[in-house]
Amino acid sequence: MPRLLTKLRASLPDLSPVLRRVADYVLEHPDAVIYHSVTELAEAARSSEGSIIRFCQDLGFSGFQEFKLTLAVESGTPSRSLEPNGETSLMTKLAHHAAGTLAETATLFEQDVFETVAQRLAAATRIDVYGVGASGVVAQYFAYKLLRFGLTAQAYTDLHLGSMSASNLSPTSVAIGVSSSGSTIDTLQAVKVAKAAGAFTVAVTNRLKSPLAKVADRSLFASPPESPLTGGDVFAKIGQLLVLEGLVRLMAEADDEFKEGVRRTAQVVADRSM
Repeated sequence: MPRLLTKLRASLPDLSPVLRRVADYVLEHPDAVIYHSVTELAEAARSSEGSIIRFCQDLGFSGFQEFKLTLAVESGTPSRSLEPNGETSLMTKLAHHAAGTLAETATLFEQDVFETVAQRLAAATRIDVYGVGASGVVAQYFAYKLLRFGLTAQAYTDLHLGSMSASNLSPTSVAIGVSSSGSTIDTLQAVKVAKAAGAFTVAVTNRLKSPLAKVADRSLFASPPESPLTGGDVFAKIGQLLVLEGLVRLMAEADDEFKEGVRRTAQVVADRSM
């Protein structure tokens, strides 16, 4: 048993009833906890997010992320297993995993939510997209896709600037936060600021129950969730990209002007291709 779980089991008699429920869940489901958000663990353990943080701090950690990272390292489970098993090449396994990710993401598709977000984007006078780290790459790609439609879109990976921009948004603006965990503090803060300014807010996340999903007006979900050791995993980003592609396809189908925007932007850079 990992040292952390041994320490946790020894501390059970000294825990309050609330923290005991958290501890019992962690001991029974350590592999699942690695992939939980703080909100998901709170619900699973019939507790509160504050109790989860206190539980982690009582064990000597700064917060839930440090606790999860230690648990992941000690458990020796850096990533979920890749199927199929047997004598198949690395690329075959990765491709199989990617296909599974896309299929799982497709099952999370909600037509009415996608249509609402697509309509708000199409009518927006200004669009901010926030993301840091690997999610920042996805944010930049989405802003690029919207720009090709002729929309005013800007990606912010420096979320000090992102929050400043968010404070100047209006009810005709849309703000999108991209975060696999749904718990990235800077992204969450930018979306909160945008919402306070009156903007329509959207979460693109791999966590069905996360702080970002709770704050946003609408949430679009991708699969799979990440563990602390797989942050920035390509598979989570593949799911997010599929979600964003679904949005732009809906927008293009609803308005031929967006297709014309793609043609115009392609034409002006055509002479830059070899």
